[in-house]
Amino acid sequence: MIRKSWFGILALAICGLASHPAPAQFGGLFGGPKIETISTDELQSLLKKQQQAAADAKAAGHDAPPADFVVVDVRSDAEVNVSIIPGAITKKQYEANLEGYQGRTVIPYCTVGGRSGAYAKQLAAKGVKVKNYKGSILKWVDAELPLVTLDGKPTTRVHTYSDRYKIPSKYEQVTQ
Repeated sequence: MIRKSWFGILALAICGLASHPAPAQFGGLFGGPKIETISTDELQSLLKKQQQAAADAKAAGHDAPPADFVVVDVRSDAEVNVSIIPGAITKKQYEANLEGYQGRTVIPYCTVGGRSGAYAKQLAAKGVKVKNYKGSILKWVDAELPLVTLDGKPTTRVHTYSDRYKIPSKYEQVTQ
């Protein structure tokens, strides 16, 4: 008898939860909104087009057109102080100027895509258009694409958060 009533309570709880709007309100706890992703090739193409548009505008004596996207590195200070993807800004820079980036697609990344995926869900819940760069900086270096320091200087150093990740030999792996 106890077993039947326990299962009944459990069934009611599950059914009640499934038909209640709460799961959508609690994002990460219940899975949250489905976040679109962007591939390395797509991201590289967007960044190249924006770089070319800026170069063309400069050659014509005009201001560079604003991009319709912003790439945001959501890693820790220790990680971004080693290197970032060229054209990216830090999460702190993004959050300090939310109005300046309003209406743009936000493309967050981290080491492998977990932290950026969680951040993407937070942004999506606020109505921000977002695409997670799943695979993140590890996919970027797997494609042997360039990295820069925060002041824009080329570097081959990459913070991988952990030494369990393997990167191409052309890069210097930093874990501390």
